[in-house]
Amino acid sequence: MSELRRDEKEGENGNSQRTFPSIVQVARPFFTSAELKHLHSFTIPDHKKLSYNQRKHQIYHFVFNIVRVLKFPLRVLATTMNYYQRYYLFNSFEEASDGEEPDFEKDPYTVALACLFLAFKNEDCIKKLKDIQSVGNKMREVDDKVKVHNMSYADAQRKVIMHMEFKLLQVIKFDFKNGSNVQSVDQLVVKIGKKLGIDYKTTMFCWLISFDIMSTPLCLVIPPHCIALAIIIVSLNLKPKDLNTKYNKADAPTSPEYLNSILEKIDCYEDFRCPETLVNEGILYILDYYVHQMSFSILNEFMPAVDAETGKEQIFKFMELKSRFNDLKVLSQKSCNNYSILNQDEYLKIWDYNIGSKGCSRFILGIKRRRFNLELDAVEKGAIEDENGSDNAEEDSSRVVSPST
Repeated sequence: MSELRRDEKEGENGNSQRTFPSIVQVARPFFTSAELKHLHSFTIPDHKKLSYNQRKHQIYHFVFNIVRVLKFPLRVLATTMNYYQRYYLFNSFEEASDGEEPDFEKDPYTVALACLFLAFKNEDCIKKLKDIQSVGNKMREVDDKVKVHNMSYADAQRKVIMHMEFKLLQVIKFDFKNGSNVQSVDQLVVKIGKKLGIDYKTTMFCWLISFDIMSTPLCLVIPPHCIALAIIIVSLNLKPKDLNTKYNKADAPTSPEYLNSILEKIDCYEDFRCPETLVNEGILYILDYYVHQMSFSILNEFMPAVDAETGKEQIFKFMELKSRFNDLKVLSQKSCNNYSILNQDEYLKIWDYNIGSKGCSRFILGIKRRRFNLELDAVEKGAIEDENGSDNAEEDSSRVVSPST
């Protein structure tokens, strides 16, 4: 990130020359786990972490129900949860008070509606904000016609959502690609499954995992295609046999040898352009998620409580697989574990939304140094020319021209 700030300066005549802050930031769609922890230390205190996770789980189901009622694709849900979790990296998590007049700025549900509104636009699923509000408030059994701040609840909420949308645009740095040009994880697992020749039941197992992972911050750590491949690898290792789905296909059971042959042929980078270390990060995160959250997962609802082969609960299969994958090579975070280094990173500081109104905020998607250097060279060249011009003017004014005789 390049940052330029100027304060008030003293002019030649003693008059203060007012200048304005200016900042340039490069969009950073992905963070390390150390960076996420560092950002949450400012926005989510330790005593609120449990409340934040519980509320996020409720928000996930709340947004899913809105998407289902409005009949929009699941990628809208994934984008909404990406925005929601990114918002609380740079904004403090607070709960709305139970007073007579609600504080929409602190209400996580209002934040979720703002994220959903922006996600609808980004995913080309245009819907009026009042329709989103109507469905969301009806689910929460909120009377949107009651008077709040001398206006209806819906109008007051709409005003705050529009303000939050502008804040969200600055939080995501106007990066509408979410750091990737590929599709959402739920679509990718199906396409990769077809390419590898995976059977319906295993593909369905992959899709259910992708549905669970949408509510996690893994989307802020690695790109979607790496998450999808990690899900495929986990599923091929687990070899699911029993799924309580409504539309089970009457296919012949796939042999474990066939699934192993698919697993052995996978080349992460050559086949799918996925760096192995990023895929390994996804594998370990997915296994760790189910070890700790199995009872709260969607996948748990579609699996029998006890595995027929081992006679144990399903969680033990994930625990056993995680113990086998403990030696996987993952990203080194030594450069990010130092607090002093993280503290020096201007990007990891709480964003000041007033910079854009007082001065200038510019966001770029990538570090295209050639183009950016040309701009800087032009500015420096102009400054030098202005300086030379002022020097020549002073020299001309100091000359004494004698009258001709």
